[in-house]
Amino acid sequence: MIMILIDIIIQLVIFTLLAIAIALPLASIVCWCSRRHRKRNTILAMLSPFLFIYSFYFTCLIGGFACSSIFDTGCGMDGYYKADLPNGYRIESLASGSIREYFTGDISKDGNRAVEWVTKIKVSGDSIYGERYFVNEASGSEYYFTIDTKTDNIKQYESIRVAEETNPVIVTGLTHLEAFYYKSWPWVIPLTILAFAVSSGLVFILWFIVNKISAKWKS
Repeated sequence: MIMILIDIIIQLVIFTLLAIAIALPLASIVCWCSRRHRKRNTILAMLSPFLFIYSFYFTCLIGGFACSSIFDTGCGMDGYYKADLPNGYRIESLASGSIREYFTGDISKDGNRAVEWVTKIKVSGDSIYGERYFVNEASGSEYYFTIDTKTDNIKQYESIRVAEETNPVIVTGLTHLEAFYYKSWPWVIPLTILAFAVSSGLVFILWFIVNKISAKWKS
């Protein structure tokens, strides 16, 4: 929970700086171009990027947690990812969101761990190919493996040379786990579209209400 809060705070700081970077030049342009209601339009132009970015962020944040629970896929913000593999196998992440450069996972079936410390993976039919390593070992000491999910047969290779000599397919086209998990989230694109629509709508409503109030005061 603490790591989640730290991630949220860091992201809010970044998005606040982004909003400032957008708001300042946008407000300057609006102020320069506005012939009527210059002060009002400049203030609205200053506020709009903050409203859009914050509403977009919190829609994605809340929607991400909700969708990951509904679809049972795991969510990037909580540092946990999981995806189903052929014939009852599953891969689950180990690393938290703050250390994704060391993103690793375990492959298991029926609660029993089959392969641990997996860093890359490829699924082809009923076969799973992948790369794994131990954190306390130096770079270049990666191991490779294949899993026949029909027979539960697991083969491991102690080096890329041995794997290539056995079957080049084992080390070809492996995908890093982070990208693999993202592809398993069917709700990401619809949620992004929804967040964009909500954010744009709120900005439009802000301008509409302020214009209406200004018109009433003028009359």
